[in-house]
Amino acid sequence: MGLNRKNYEIVADELIQMIASGVIKPGNKLEPIENLAKQYRVGRSTIREALSLLKARGMIESVQGDGTYVTDKKVHGLELAQSPALTNATELLQFLQVRKIVEVGCIGLATQFRTQENINELGLVILQMQHSVGNEEVSQVYDVNLHLAIGRATQNPLLEKMMENISGAMIRTIRETRKLWMYSERESAARLFEEHRHMVQAIEERDHQTATDIMSHHLDKVAAVLQTPERM
Repeated sequence: MGLNRKNYEIVADELIQMIASGVIKPGNKLEPIENLAKQYRVGRSTIREALSLLKARGMIESVQGDGTYVTDKKVHGLELAQSPALTNATELLQFLQVRKIVEVGCIGLATQFRTQENINELGLVILQMQHSVGNEEVSQVYDVNLHLAIGRATQNPLLEKMMENISGAMIRTIRETRKLWMYSERESAARLFEEHRHMVQAIEERDHQTATDIMSHHLDKVAAVLQTPERM
C-alpha cells in the first residue's frame, strides 16, 4: 500500500502526547525549529510540517517575531492522536467511505453556518495553496489544512473533532493521491488548486449544491486513484 507513517506525523504525535499529558503546558513556548530538528534528528522541513498539523488543530499558535506557543485548547492525547493505520485495502476503503460521508456533510453545513472569520481563514489557506503550487511538500500540508478549516466552518465541535481525529490518515492519503495524480498526469497542481478554490467560493456564496457536488466529485477521484489494482 505504501501509506506508511511519515516522520512529521511521528513528531506531531509525540508533541500532541506531551501537550495532552501536561509535559508541555498551555502558554509554554516551543523550542525553535532548529532545536526541535536536532532533538528529533530530522530536517527542519519535517518539523515545519509537524507544527503545521498542530496549528491546523488549533493546538499551537505563532507569535510574530517571538515564537510558537501552546494554546489553551483542551485536547485528549490518545483520542486526538488516534488515526486509522490504513495497512490494508479494507481499511483504506473504510476510511474513504468515512471521508466521503463526513466531508460532503461538512461542506454542506459550512455553506449554511460559516462565519466571516471562517471565510477569512479559508481565504488565507487558499492564498497559501496558490503560492505553493509547484511545491508538493508544502501543498499537501495546505490541502489538509483546507479540509480541516471546512470542518471548523460547520460550527459543530463534534464534526471538527472528527476531522482532527482522521487528519493524520488524511494527510497520508492526500500525499499518496497527489503523487499518483502528478506522476500519471491525471491532474495538474493548478487544476487541484482550482478545485479547492471553487469549494471555498461555493462556501462563501452559500451554494450548498455546488459545494457538495465538488466535494463528492473530489473524493470520488481520490478513491478511484487509491483503489487502482496496482495500489492494492
